[in-house]
Amino acid sequence: MAAELVEAMNMVKSFRVSDLQTLLASMGRSKSGLKQDLVGRALRLVQTEYSPELLKNVRQLYETRFPKASAWLAARRPESVPVNYPALNSSPRGTAQGTDYLNGIPKPAPPPAAEVKLVPLPFYHNLETLLPPTELIAQNSEKLQESQCVFELTPSQVEQIRNSSELRPGMKSVQVVLRICYTDSIGVQEDQYPPNIAVKVNQSYCHVPGYYPSNKPGVEPRRPCRPVNITPWLHLSTVTNRVTITWGNFGKRYSVAVYLVRVFTSGELFNQLKHCSVESPDRCRERSKFLTLTKHTWVTLETL
Repeated sequence: MAAELVEAMNMVKSFRVSDLQTLLASMGRSKSGLKQDLVGRALRLVQTEYSPELLKNVRQLYETRFPKASAWLAARRPESVPVNYPALNSSPRGTAQGTDYLNGIPKPAPPPAAEVKLVPLPFYHNLETLLPPTELIAQNSEKLQESQCVFELTPSQVEQIRNSSELRPGMKSVQVVLRICYTDSIGVQEDQYPPNIAVKVNQSYCHVPGYYPSNKPGVEPRRPCRPVNITPWLHLSTVTNRVTITWGNFGKRYSVAVYLVRVFTSGELFNQLKHCSVESPDRCRERSKFLTLTKHTWVTLETL
């Protein structure tokens, strides 16, 4: 059983995003998140809820992708190989906080991921978090990296978007936005694009506001970075949406998050400010007279 468990875990690590989603969905698990999150979730599932049905699903997915390799593995599979393995971390951050395996030998766990907090924006009111801040992980030593995240909209979220008013033709007031910032747990982080950023939503590239490519490698955008509205390219249904982020790996760490937000116009924001705790003109005049009288009294006392 131990040998089959290790074999199943190694198979899971070779799965693509679609394979991982199929496996997790068949076992009633969430299939949203970046690939490293899906891998970590699947590995924890294999270890904690190991069963013949789960092993069958893993092997079927593996055989679909590697039909020849699966036959070779079956021919050389030993009947019993005792392997000791530590428990995977049950943290929802997936492999960023779990234990990785290589041929059944546990590797040292990486340090815990930072809890990133993005600065609230006055023109954006967060309705729901579709993908919490998740670090972009470089897959190799190349300078240009690609990271993919997946999520699904619920029927109520789709209705919120469809029934919202239009800020201008083709732009809804309820949007799905993508935000990128530095991976840092100290304080709140402002939006910051990595170098060479490109965002592709369901195979279509979308506009990244305020970004102009630089001829110098590793240079971040100098203009203020803003949330990226990805709503026009989404499937407004329960179909899985895939967002691929191309980014420059020049030593800095970045995190990505996806939110459902309501966008305010300047007029709406101004009306909200007027309804806040703002004193009436008469009250301001009374306070001004009181402060002036108090100041005059102190000046008189100092001259005595």
